[in-house]
Amino acid sequence: MSEVMIQDTGIHARAELDVQITTAKAYPRKVNDFINKAIELATLDQDTAASCIYCLVRNGKDGKSEIKGGSIRLAEIAATCWGNIHAATRIIGNDGKFITAQGVAWDLENNVKIGTEVKRRITSKDGRTYSDDMQMTTGNAAAAIALRNAIFKVVPKALVDRVYEAAVKFAVGDHKTIDSKRKIIFERFNKMGIENKKILGFYGKTSLEEFDANDIAELIGIGTSIKEGILSIDKAFSMELLEENSQNTEEKINGLLDNK
Repeated sequence: MSEVMIQDTGIHARAELDVQITTAKAYPRKVNDFINKAIELATLDQDTAASCIYCLVRNGKDGKSEIKGGSIRLAEIAATCWGNIHAATRIIGNDGKFITAQGVAWDLENNVKIGTEVKRRITSKDGRTYSDDMQMTTGNAAAAIALRNAIFKVVPKALVDRVYEAAVKFAVGDHKTIDSKRKIIFERFNKMGIENKKILGFYGKTSLEEFDANDIAELIGIGTSIKEGILSIDKAFSMELLEENSQNTEEKINGLLDNK
């Protein structure tokens, strides 16, 4: 490609960005419109609401720890409804041990641009490198998480939390529907190959009826984490203690799970 063509491409991109910034300033967003529209989309149906929630429950030396919050699906809804925003993600590194992904969100109206990076290990415990397909899957998960983190750092957390809470409430239902919801959730885990006794043992319960609304929300989030590649099926509800230098600890440090 010639130098002239490269310059023309750069000029065109800057001109397009100038137009978008001008448009953003001319048609500013309204916070109430964002909240109403985002909640409407997040609670469109049960599956959509459930996809907005992620959760990881880990078994550590000091007992079980819980990390939960809005998923990449909720971040996508937030970005769409917030408007006047540029968001992108890409893989920026692969050193044979880790894949590094970058996510960027730019609020054109407020001129706030934030980037985040996420690392995911691509080697097993015994040091073997993942296959090409597994590296691609891991990279896609890292890219999605990096994008989510960037969006949630640009769209005000106080507003996202309101949408998240509405999604949780809609996904869990009320006392009239909790029995049927509990049954559906466990059936879905069974289809993934996760037996009821494994879940019961992890939570220290003896029957499905002991799972209350908070537990149901947690289980829904764990299911979403598995679907999005944040949590592998074999690691879900694992009773193994985490090592201090485990990937899970490193992920927390790198902000992979940073939302709350």
